[in-house]
Amino acid sequence: MSEKNAAEKKRRKVLNASNGFIFMLVMIVFFALHSLVIDIMTDSSKYEVRFEDDETFETQGKMYRLYVDGDYYSDIDYNRYSLTDDNGNTDYKYCTIIEDASRLTYTVILSAMLLIVVIIAKESSESTPFTQENINRVKRIALLQLLLAFAPGMVRMVMSFIRFNYYHSTFDITSWYLFAISAVIAMIAFIFQKGLALQEDVDSIA
Repeated sequence: MSEKNAAEKKRRKVLNASNGFIFMLVMIVFFALHSLVIDIMTDSSKYEVRFEDDETFETQGKMYRLYVDGDYYSDIDYNRYSLTDDNGNTDYKYCTIIEDASRLTYTVILSAMLLIVVIIAKESSESTPFTQENINRVKRIALLQLLLAFAPGMVRMVMSFIRFNYYHSTFDITSWYLFAISAVIAMIAFIFQKGLALQEDVDSIA
């Protein structure tokens, strides 16, 4: 096999893998959006929270679980479903929509980050990855990572204030981890920027 044919085969393999990955990202976003739409269209009377035995563990502790129309939906954090309005009424459907919207926000941002990574991989299969455009893309990944740390929580907070006029929050160490990762990615972009500048200086001298 000639070197040209081998390069073309490698390029096609990267392209096919990238397209498959992009399709997977689209489907993940679609299913997250589908869950939100379904919950919006479902009657609020069909949502029920039960406190029942969890047979998964030997201790058989109790878990709060959400049921929709009598069917198990998911295990839940009851603190997020115990919100009440000014009249003391709960709204399990709206609480579920809040979780759906927060999850969709997280999914969209994460998918956008992964899409940028796929674009970098596709273009780097044919040329050097150390370009100004790729550095700018890494910076965008850092920004999206920062949004990933705070945007889902902001969506949850705003929607809670709209319906219940208050927001229940607990310390979430995961957000700080995501923020730290954002800072690391930004630092990597800075290092690549300096490296590219040095390489351009060397090339100009040579």
